[in-house]
Amino acid sequence: MLVPMINDPSIQRPHSPSPAQTPDPARTTAVHPHGLTAFLVIAFAFSWTAWWAAPHVIAADSTMPFVVAGGFGPMVAAVVVTAATQGWAGVRALFRRYSIGRRGGPVPYLIGSLALVAIAATAALPVYTGSVQLDEAGLRAALVTVPVQFLVIALAGGGNEELGWRGFAQPRLQGALSPLGANVVLGIIWAVWHAPLFVLAGTIQSQMSFPAYTVLCVGLTIVLAHVFNSARGGVLAAVLVHAGVNVVSGLKAVVVHDPAGITEVALVLLAAGVLVLATRGRLGLHSA
Repeated sequence: MLVPMINDPSIQRPHSPSPAQTPDPARTTAVHPHGLTAFLVIAFAFSWTAWWAAPHVIAADSTMPFVVAGGFGPMVAAVVVTAATQGWAGVRALFRRYSIGRRGGPVPYLIGSLALVAIAATAALPVYTGSVQLDEAGLRAALVTVPVQFLVIALAGGGNEELGWRGFAQPRLQGALSPLGANVVLGIIWAVWHAPLFVLAGTIQSQMSFPAYTVLCVGLTIVLAHVFNSARGGVLAAVLVHAGVNVVSGLKAVVVHDPAGITEVALVLLAAGVLVLATRGRLGLHSA
């Protein structure tokens, strides 16, 4: 009986995947939905407590500190659930989603610009047709503050949500549903998460229709989903686009005094529809 030599090339041996073959958790865009329910419970509990309960318990001259604090609910939930399920190595991978290296170049930002153009058009069209008189002084004053607004919104006025919605929730939903279905669901969740702000004085949402806002959230989520997928799981691009959307929406409100009318909803949905058709519903998510 012949015993094969240890270096016989005909012998098939099991092997571990090389580091190059191991998916980088900071770049994955579709994973098992483990932890998603806990994430949603914590995110809603944190935010709704700040937005609804806190103003009834703590006397304050303004509700804005509670609005800002509640906006960190998705980020807090993502960190807590990731730490509980994956340990600190998972948390470090979660925050590596903010890295800028090899994140799709300008493509995610070009995709995100569709939403910015759609919202800006809802201000430009009424001015062009003469149905709205442009308040030039007000617009100039608002434009001067844009850099500061952008930075504040990116850090604590919307952009801070993205580690939770895009960095944690989107990959898990895309691991369970089609890219389009996952992000329609996420858009509805995002709108419902904002619900307490519709009855909190001084918020933009208190001036809007909830059904129209929900449709708007779905359209914006589809755009942001493509941004995130095209950025190879990068959150920074989504943060910048989200901040840009909020800044342009604020400028539009200065021009037309309408936070989110039917024209804005329709044009954002049009932008989202173009992306859906162009990608056949994949929204930049590559097949495994």
